[in-house]
Amino acid sequence: MVLWLYNSTVLITVKGPLWILYLLYLCFRFFKLTGPVFTFVARDLSKKISVVHGHLQSNQGASYQSLQSMIEYELNNGTATAKGSGTRTMLRLHWALEFIIEFMDKLRFVTGDTKTSKLVYDIYHKTLYNHHPWWTQKLAYLAVHTLPSIKVLIDIMCKQDYEEVKVLLSDIVEVGRPILNYTTALYAKHNLSNIV
Repeated sequence: MVLWLYNSTVLITVKGPLWILYLLYLCFRFFKLTGPVFTFVARDLSKKISVVHGHLQSNQGASYQSLQSMIEYELNNGTATAKGSGTRTMLRLHWALEFIIEFMDKLRFVTGDTKTSKLVYDIYHKTLYNHHPWWTQKLAYLAVHTLPSIKVLIDIMCKQDYEEVKVLLSDIVEVGRPILNYTTALYAKHNLSNIV
């Protein structure tokens, strides 16, 4: 992933392997550390990352070096909306990243006594909820009630002082938000935002 910021103009080339590492880091750092109830989410995202990585390692790997080239390649070959395509899989990873970035953004402004379950469910409802079937929505509602307090969650995930964590979260949101915006715009441009 290469991200250039120039006078508030974002010029982005999202390269495959580093994009995957960024998602993998956030996936495991967030979902795995939030407790055993969320390990199924981490495993699912790991499988999706492996699908995209498999495309990168294939004979057509050159067509998967950026998000743009992957989408164009799969659109030209009629595979963009197929199950297991890089385009469809990356969209799902994008939705998960949107949830994580939203959570980290909100986490910067809460106090240690904020109810984690309400915060996470509100963000889930704003992001991933719209893409999940009914049973997953209900499972998520139950799962968020197993989350520890904000203070404990931060201690588990970061093992740093809350003020240091806020700076770290700001950095992640600052890098992640332009990636989200770019990806959202790219999928919308190709009418691929709602691949089922």
